[in-house]
This record gives sequence, structure tokens and C-alpha cells, in this order.
Amino acid sequence: MKKSIRKPENWQDFESLCKKLWGEIWECHEIKKNGRSGQNQHGVDVYGIPKNEIGYYGIQCKGKDDYVNSKLKKSEIDNEIKKARLFTPKLKKFYFATTANKDSLIEEYARVKDIESREDGFFEIHLFCWEDISDLIEENKNTFDWYVKNINHKIAFDVKVTFHDDTTHLDFNPKLVKKYITYKTIPFKPPTGGIFDLGYSPSENRKQRREIDIEPQPIRYFINGTNYNRSSCVFSIRIKNIGNTAIKNYKMYFDIDSDGVTVDTVSKQDKFYDLYQYTYNTFMFKGTNNGVFEPEETILVQKDSIRTDDICLRPNIEGSQKVNIKWKLVSEDFADEGILTLQLNTEIIERESVEEDEIPREDEIVFLNYVE
Repeated sequence: MKKSIRKPENWQDFESLCKKLWGEIWECHEIKKNGRSGQNQHGVDVYGIPKNEIGYYGIQCKGKDDYVNSKLKKSEIDNEIKKARLFTPKLKKFYFATTANKDSLIEEYARVKDIESREDGFFEIHLFCWEDISDLIEENKNTFDWYVKNINHKIAFDVKVTFHDDTTHLDFNPKLVKKYITYKTIPFKPPTGGIFDLGYSPSENRKQRREIDIEPQPIRYFINGTNYNRSSCVFSIRIKNIGNTAIKNYKMYFDIDSDGVTVDTVSKQDKFYDLYQYTYNTFMFKGTNNGVFEPEETILVQKDSIRTDDICLRPNIEGSQKVNIKWKLVSEDFADEGILTLQLNTEIIERESVEEDEIPREDEIVFLNYVE
């Protein structure tokens, strides 16, 4: 699980973060915070001797005043440099670590002061703004794990992704018709133009019928009745926010990882003449078993949950199969991923038929929906 790197909530946590981070970077197990609150620290909050070095490096952790919206000023840099020159023993390098966002003018000023300090025989000066520190956190695993699990635990993003019944596994027992078709070629008959002649050839009728016979929709409404597809397996996915902060601007991608199934979202039509324009939050990518859940409401508050539209799936091969649904949730500050599983225990009903077509066809075996 990867979480976006957020700023610590207070300067004490930021100071601890700097100690942990540069301790890992410097490979310095003896890195320390300097003194205690209220004592003269000579511009140095954290110090240590990096591995294979003989001189001390010091860090000034800026962000103590107006913490969240603080900006580093040139006067602050000047004052801290002046104080750091009094640190004993003499520093070899002096770091500014700040929660302020990157500012090209301040970075330029720090570079100028760095050269001046070296020319005057003092320490090197380096500036790390929050974006720089975030990069370093991600590059140093021990610090990343520690920060996410401890200090940043105060802002904890987490989700629970399950099926509609709050489980992560479902079993289905769909039925498929294994049909042995023998084709009989008949002469082509052009339309007569009569009132009952719709102009559909046997081939066209076959194509339209086959599209319905292999679709995963659980219910199909016709002018003369309703069909229930027992080959269809219907489920939805629930996302619950179990963290302690809202998840914003989120969506979830899912990949139904099997070539042995056909997938679609369940139509909300409830009768043949239902022409209402329903809205959907779940969409399948054309020609694939991949989809995306995009809710209309883009904020999921703590302890709340939301469901995808119903998804229908049917096997197109015989035999049992395990189907993995790989999901990945992305949002403004958080990402997570996981797997749900389906077990399809398909029952086969064998049938035979003879069909007429004006186009010569080879006899075939097809897997069709079992419809009641």
C-alpha cells in the first residue's frame, strides 16, 4: 500500500523525521537532537558524523512558526547561518530542512550563501524543501516505513474492498448449454416485400440470436416475455473507508483476469418499453474484461461505503475456474490495490439442433446461455 507523503502536523514530529531520515542517509547510528527545548542550539536541531567522515554535519529544521503555511525567508537563512558558525565543534556541512514548498528564489539565495560560506572558510550550506524531503523519504525504505506507520499514522488512509456481501470470495454455479449444431444449407430466398416479411435472412437472424445467446445479462426483456439467464453471475463491489480521514477525488480500476468469461454491467432496464436514461458509475472498456468505477460523489468520508453498479459475468468455457478480480483504487492523496476472487463451478447441459442457413457452414459446438 502506498500513501502520499504528507507534512508532519507539528515541528516536533518534523524534527524527529529529519533525525530518522538523515540518520539513514548518513548511515549514522549516533545522530542526535541538539539539547532540549529552550536551550541555545546555535542554529542546529539535529547533528551527527556521517559514515566515513570525521566532521559534524548539522540540520536546522525550519517550520516552527506558522507551521502549515510557513515560507522560508532570506533573513531566516542569514540568522541561522550566523548562529551555526558558533556551533562547537565546527560544522563541515549545514542543512536547512523545511516544510515550506520549493521556491526558486530561496533556493538560489541558499546556493549563493553556500559559495560565500565556503570562500570564508566555513561549512557548506544545503537547502531541502518539502518536495525534496518527500523524494528522500521514498528513496529510503526504513524511514518511509517508520514515517507511514508512526508519525503519519495520525492521518491514516485505508479502505476495505469486498463484494456486496462483505466477503472477498464468491462461489457461483452457472449453467451453460453445450450445443452440437448441424447446419443444413438452403437456397437463398430474397425478401418478398410482404407485410410479414421483415427482410431478415437466416444468417442475420442467427447473428442477432447468437449475440443474445452469449451475453452475460441476467434478465432480458422482450415484447412477448422475459428471459432469465442462469448462466449469468451477478455481483457488485463495495468500497468502505476504514481510515480516519476522507478520501477525495477517487476512482477504482478493476481487471477481471480470465479469458474464460464475458463481463458487462447489468442493465437497469426493468421492462421492454423502459426507455429511461439511467446513470451508471461502473463502465467496462470495450473489447476487454477491464473496467472502472467512477462515482458521481467524489468524496468518501470516514466509515462510509459505496457500491459499484451490479456487474454480470458468464463463463464461456466448460469446467470449473477460479477468477481473480484485481482492483486498484487511486485518489488525491492515497492509492491501494488488492484481489477479490470468484469460483465458477459451471454445470453443462448438452443439446443438439439442426439449423438452416443459406451460407454453407461447418457443424460446430457452441456454449450458449441456459435461459428459463
